[in-house]
Amino acid sequence: SCFFYSHRFHLTEEYDLFIFALCVSLSAWVGSLSMGMIFFCSPIVSIFTDIFGCRITAVGGAAVGLVGLLASSFVKSLNVMYFTYGVVFACGCSFAYQPSLVILGHYFKKRLGLVNGIVTAGSGIFTVTLPFILSQLLEKVGLQNTLRVFCILMFVLILAGFTYKPLLPAKPAETQTGFRLSRIFNMNIWKSVGYRIWAFGIPAALYGYYVPYVHLVSSVSL
Repeated sequence: SCFFYSHRFHLTEEYDLFIFALCVSLSAWVGSLSMGMIFFCSPIVSIFTDIFGCRITAVGGAAVGLVGLLASSFVKSLNVMYFTYGVVFACGCSFAYQPSLVILGHYFKKRLGLVNGIVTAGSGIFTVTLPFILSQLLEKVGLQNTLRVFCILMFVLILAGFTYKPLLPAKPAETQTGFRLSRIFNMNIWKSVGYRIWAFGIPAALYGYYVPYVHLVSSVSL
């Protein structure tokens, strides 16, 4: 639900224009900021997941996302929407999403790739089906009430986060006192050539990934 509503924010832009009486570019910044913050927070989420575990990180993130989405439903200014939806909701989604992938490694080893694909396919199913529901909600109850309805999905994410029970053994306690940067940043992974190619290749590919989301509305409205 996190990625669905962020990806489908362009469906709500015309309602934003009606409520806030602003141009398309200013309204589009809300969705763009939201998607940017989701990925920008990913390294921070990884650190929190290592320190606090998948359950606490996911539940806390979903709760923050719920607060941000609910607050957005009462907002009357687009400038405030930048913060409530573009920052608070997006950060909560990031903290709720990343642990859902990490926890798979605790339960599956042999067929981890297949399981990861099945989980990821769920986003595709929701992306195909929920736009019809979203369009109907926007027409019948408006943008603000639609945001409140989608708060139910965020509450479901909170409940789902409580089911995350790590099965891998806990890391042994550090014998050396004091802060160690290596506990947070594992720089050894950068020694792998394959990882370096993947780490720089994915951001490069994303430059073209979001082009359809930007221009889709104008093409459909012709």
